[in-house]
Amino acid sequence: MAMTEVTIDSPAKVAWRRFRQHRIAMVALAVLGVIVILCAFAPFFSGYDPLGLNMAAIRQPPSADHWLGTDTLGRDIWTRTLYGGRVSLVIGLAAAFLSTIIGIVLGVISGYFGKWADMVVMRITDVVMAFPPIIIMLTVAAFTGPGLVNVIFIIGGLRWPPTARLVRGQILQLRDQDFVTAARTLGLTNAIIITRHMLPHVVAPLVANITFAVSLAILTEAGLSFLGLGVPLPTPTWGNMMEAARDLRIMREEPWMWIPPAIFTLTTVLCINFVGDGLRDAFDPQQLIGEK
Repeated sequence: MAMTEVTIDSPAKVAWRRFRQHRIAMVALAVLGVIVILCAFAPFFSGYDPLGLNMAAIRQPPSADHWLGTDTLGRDIWTRTLYGGRVSLVIGLAAAFLSTIIGIVLGVISGYFGKWADMVVMRITDVVMAFPPIIIMLTVAAFTGPGLVNVIFIIGGLRWPPTARLVRGQILQLRDQDFVTAARTLGLTNAIIITRHMLPHVVAPLVANITFAVSLAILTEAGLSFLGLGVPLPTPTWGNMMEAARDLRIMREEPWMWIPPAIFTLTTVLCINFVGDGLRDAFDPQQLIGEK
């Protein structure tokens, strides 16, 4: 009697199959990919200098020469939107990476070592979360001044508490598992136990959290730049391009100056959030176990 071979897909394959079934997430991923390509290869999609002034083309509406019009200094809006997307996306990714690293380190310390370490880290987390983040960011930005690096550190340095709490909860569940106890019995160091045996189990819950952190960082940068405390001009970002909307005359009579970056910001954030929803469903541990 012939024996049938049973193949079991890896968790990654199961997660990818589940993610592909999430139609909204797949569409969002495709749209997000287009935006990233446009911004990453901006010189290939525009022949203008994002910082180049053209006094003969000031405040022109959309036309064949300038698809999305020009601003108050004659700079091409389409070009500045693409180049501004570069900066906004870099800030979002870098700030999310920084906040994730801080959150992982503090969450691991709190969850694994417990006792006084847990108390200290969690009290610091409570203090940071007790104040409205935007108020702290505005205060810090006012003292440090605007700048790309400053914005990344301000956002990343204040958005880590949710990640720290997530990691702490996961580590607390794993700390007393049999495989961790066995690793301690074998004499493995805490560093090896944490990095090789515990953190891999935390990756899946973190994936969706990272995507939401990126979208939140992009929105925060836009808010800071809109208030004049983000990346300084003339460097374009979606936030400081929308800052032009503070002039009511521009908002009413020359909407082409702020609508493109606003649409790009809204679309990018929505796509990232939809992708995050899809990843969260795809990496649901109970669903993964059921589909293997």
